[in-house]
Amino acid sequence: MKKLLLVLLVIALASFLFVGCLPVTPSEGEGEGEGEGEGEVVIAFDNEYTNASGVTFIPCGVSGSVTFPSPVAIDYIVYGAIKTAEGEYVCMTPLTPNADRTVWSVDEFASECYPPDTEECEPFCIVALVKHPCCPGKEVALRVVSADCTPPALDLFVKFTDCEDPCAEEDPCAPPFAGVSMEWTSRTTDICETEDCCMDTCSGVNGWSLVIDPDECEGPCDTVTGVGCPVEGVLGCECLAYADTGEVCYLIEFYMDDNVGNAVENTWQVCLDTDEVIWFGWYGYGPFPFDGEWYQTYGECTPLF
Repeated sequence: MKKLLLVLLVIALASFLFVGCLPVTPSEGEGEGEGEGEGEVVIAFDNEYTNASGVTFIPCGVSGSVTFPSPVAIDYIVYGAIKTAEGEYVCMTPLTPNADRTVWSVDEFASECYPPDTEECEPFCIVALVKHPCCPGKEVALRVVSADCTPPALDLFVKFTDCEDPCAEEDPCAPPFAGVSMEWTSRTTDICETEDCCMDTCSGVNGWSLVIDPDECEGPCDTVTGVGCPVEGVLGCECLAYADTGEVCYLIEFYMDDNVGNAVENTWQVCLDTDEVIWFGWYGYGPFPFDGEWYQTYGECTPLF
């Protein structure tokens, strides 16, 4: 009987010591220490993307949060860290709690910070740690992710075609448009090749858009959008009109991103006189290469800048 009482006393003392080290405050109505394990600790990132194979990608310098089912106890701090294959923690980053200490967030995490020998697009381990200043800390959640820091790459070719059709009969109810249409494609323009030079090696291409002649008050003349590759389409005879006299210029905003938000984003400018395109290039910079038919806005599968 005495041995049984001694065993029960040891178990009771051990349970008190264990409860005293718990970093999570019990929820109302729970027994002391029961707050831990009553729900999942969740690590989440802004703009994270999980592909069909189950691989999760995050952008570099990502915002993120760790959510607890119960408040983290006073004096304890939550950290995010990268865990190496050897079990070491690197890039230890303190997180900021909300008012009730259940959601801990960080504005920028894992920016240019990888485990040794880990390249972009390769998986690595991110953990959440709860730590008292005088204790080594406890790992409470883990996620395996891959970093995607690079925007999509593409070749993009653009050409302009005069809208006048010499074979069309005049229609007094539909006067011809005095201007040009615009065609664009990420496929190679060599007649012997049809390769699509549009790609993203990590999370994959998301979407793209062309905003034609945006106006702060009236909006754009037209907006053309697409998803994935190839990037191609045609703007009809409706926006790019010739000048009545002198020259007239139009702006075109190009945007393309991958599935975690890394983007190629630039503004082009096309200028027309009374009967032809006289200039097409980066707005505020130089003209695009021109082969007599196609302008190349991006080349060699890499944005110019």
